[in-house]
Amino acid sequence: MIERINGTTTLYEEVARQILESIAEGIYKKGDMLPGEKELIARTGVSRITVREALKRLAEMGVIETRKGKGSFVLVSAEDLNKNESDKNIMEQAQKDFINSTKARLLLEPEIAREAARNATPEDIGEMEKTLRRKGKGYKMEDSFDSFHIALAKAAHNPFVLSFVEQLVTAEVQISDRADDITTYVLPENQGKISQELNEQHRKVFEAVRDGNQEFAYFYMKERMTYLMKAYEEFFTWFL
Repeated sequence: MIERINGTTTLYEEVARQILESIAEGIYKKGDMLPGEKELIARTGVSRITVREALKRLAEMGVIETRKGKGSFVLVSAEDLNKNESDKNIMEQAQKDFINSTKARLLLEPEIAREAARNATPEDIGEMEKTLRRKGKGYKMEDSFDSFHIALAKAAHNPFVLSFVEQLVTAEVQISDRADDITTYVLPENQGKISQELNEQHRKVFEAVRDGNQEFAYFYMKERMTYLMKAYEEFFTWFL
């Protein structure tokens, strides 16, 4: 059972935030090992499960690294967390741009998925499926996700739609790069839990398009874009 403190914030999020604040204050420095689970439980007054969830969340965000049998080590410095005004402005603008771009995609891509389910050829289906299996040296999760959306737009067989999706995808890559330039944290699309969920959502969209199920294709794409927007909103909330 997830413990909550105000109906929306979970206890593990509060514990994670306390650890972040301690790093920002220089109590834990880059390379330091965090206190063990028993000590964190004693300090925070929460359960072992809550502490483990907090550490897992910080590890997913790239703030700490948990080494089996050794403990959790800090990967960022106080300077990384205490952004200067210029960096904060960059992050704030990146947040605004990303949310606006994703809202545009939320309006358009579910309908594009429906159109793809109507018009996709066997070649289109094959190209979409390749993006779901893409791995190898230099592989980046966000590249696979972007390739999937472009392949989906191609399957709609409308050059204006394809051009528009390519522009939006390019814009979001540039936005993510701007944020990534001033942070050592792992962007949402590369976090384990979120990446797994996005993969599953892409699989659902693909299967709906493959089967020619227009309404399911629309629904699953809307679900995917809504989930991604919420994930990034949470990311920016943590680090702005």
